[in-house]
Amino acid sequence: MNTSVLACSILSCCLAGPCVVAHGQATQQTQTPQRAESAAVLPRIPTPSGSFGIGRVGYDWTDASRPDRFSADPNAHRELMVYLWYPTARRAANAKGPYIPNAKQMDAIPDVQSRMSKYFEGNWQYIVSGAIYGHAAEGAHVARKPAQFPVIVFSHGLGGTGFEYTSLIEDLVSRGYVVAAIEHTEAAVVVAFPDGRMVLSHKDSPPAGLTPAERWQRMIEQGTLLISEGAADVRFVLDQLTVLNRSDARRNPLAGKLDFNRVAAMGHSAGAEFASRACELDARFKACVDLDGGMVPVAALPEYPDGAKIQQPLLFLENYYPESRMGGTHEEHLTYYKKREKQLQACPKGSYAVVLRGNGLIHGSYDDTPLLEAHGRAPDTAIALHNQALIQSFIRAFLDKTLKQEQEPLLDGSTASLPEATVQALGN
Repeated sequence: MNTSVLACSILSCCLAGPCVVAHGQATQQTQTPQRAESAAVLPRIPTPSGSFGIGRVGYDWTDASRPDRFSADPNAHRELMVYLWYPTARRAANAKGPYIPNAKQMDAIPDVQSRMSKYFEGNWQYIVSGAIYGHAAEGAHVARKPAQFPVIVFSHGLGGTGFEYTSLIEDLVSRGYVVAAIEHTEAAVVVAFPDGRMVLSHKDSPPAGLTPAERWQRMIEQGTLLISEGAADVRFVLDQLTVLNRSDARRNPLAGKLDFNRVAAMGHSAGAEFASRACELDARFKACVDLDGGMVPVAALPEYPDGAKIQQPLLFLENYYPESRMGGTHEEHLTYYKKREKQLQACPKGSYAVVLRGNGLIHGSYDDTPLLEAHGRAPDTAIALHNQALIQSFIRAFLDKTLKQEQEPLLDGSTASLPEATVQALGN
């Protein structure tokens, strides 16, 4: 599979994404197992372990305040597909739902089929057929109790899709969260709209003849623009959720069910920067989750001339990478880590930096990449599931503590028996 980290690493140079050099990029390709065509067993998305079932509904939302900067139509505005994953009343162990809605329609369009086949490699045919599936029931009835649910606005990695985070999203929803997963148009591999339009990720070609310094400056400028747009997407989606929550419950199953006193922004890779920048600008978010989003060798968190900083508790969850797998020089790494520490310590009380050192842990471990690429082989599947569980345990602990005010020993001193994680409390 062309994972989010690969998309980020490749496009960071030609599309100028925020991951100047993505963690772990140097060895990701060499770790790809044999493809699914020769596998006897198909990969399986784990059945969510929480007490709720999973429902899902998609919304096509247009931000009339922002133009579509990639459209030739001067009257076009920023348009997003947003999928709301929400708790349903019952959890059925055999529940099945499409891993990617509209996969068959995507497969019928040659350019889109080519892009998705390249992205998901041999697994794409099984996603299209439904042999690889998730557990979300489209349009299912929302759970009646509790009266309201905490909300997470989620952003995928550059060149990826929110659907490849199905295991993470379903785990959270099964435990009582609503997740609004944004398909960031032009930053997602493909976005399918209800009228049949398919929008592929944008690829930018830098002008010829640029010096290395000019290419670097252009990359920083384009990356800054990308993060600003992604953060604006996150904030716009929160606006739309507020409108939806006030709408007629007969038309919108989640009307009245969203608790805006308990809202988090979360993202992975480039999406982590979208979420972090949104949290710098918008106090409506009560928590922020940055998943392996450090921009080596530039900064851990977005920095803008306005000087805005994270206003709410932050979980900065990342993998450990040796210098040989990080972009930049040793001197640049030293500078980066000083800035990282300064930025993180400026976060408010209740923030945590967690560094993971799991066996086989890669940038793509935050999504379904290693699990799908294991193709059901027992050793690889066991490693992928273990690392997913490790990552998800810290995400749940932080969100449960911050949004549900629950006690979470995992974050407060009980990791001595967990050698795979180093936990640092931040803030004053």
